[in-house]
Amino acid sequence: MGLGTLIGFPVVGYTIIGFVEDDPWAFEINWFTPYSLIIQIIAGLVFGTLAGLFAWWLINQRNMLEIKMKYGILINQFKLNLWEILFLSFCAGVGEEFLFRGVLQPYWGVWIAAIFFVAIHGYLDPRDKKMMTYGLTMTVIIGLLGYMKNYMGLVAPMMAHFAIDVVLLYKLTNDKVFNFTPSQPTAQFRALDAEILEELKDPHPTEEKESPSEGD
Repeated sequence: MGLGTLIGFPVVGYTIIGFVEDDPWAFEINWFTPYSLIIQIIAGLVFGTLAGLFAWWLINQRNMLEIKMKYGILINQFKLNLWEILFLSFCAGVGEEFLFRGVLQPYWGVWIAAIFFVAIHGYLDPRDKKMMTYGLTMTVIIGLLGYMKNYMGLVAPMMAHFAIDVVLLYKLTNDKVFNFTPSQPTAQFRALDAEILEELKDPHPTEEKESPSEGD
């Protein structure tokens, strides 16, 4: 899966360039311009780490717990170790950013490329308010990655994407809530599950009606 992203997405990108451009070799990827490689790496890692922590904080809010549970249960099925998290995050950061920020963004612009990117990940679902909230947040973050590409170079958003994925995958993999067997869920998981079910049953609790007075 990781290698497929790392190799497949750039192949798609170069194929698009070959079909669209009269002179494909003249297409500018701007890997190392206008900022040096080391500055791009540092800026990308710092921004990505902060963005990943913000996304983690968001899905830990009470009204967003469904999102955390959905992806946490999915991710924990793979039992990823640290090296696998780093590898998968690197593949996604380099492969996806090459295609979306490096190739599609110059044709579509920052925000159309960002919206398309988030939408194909399934985060922009108008039928699900919570998922839509998360999706719009990620759209802003990915849009900022687009500006990083324009003003710093392509390596910066690649490193930012890498850092975002590392933070979220690591947090979801190591959250004690998900350390359970199907027959013996943790107390934390049961508490969260009950909280979500309660919210689903009555998402907008109304005030208790006053009981009729004795003489009515």
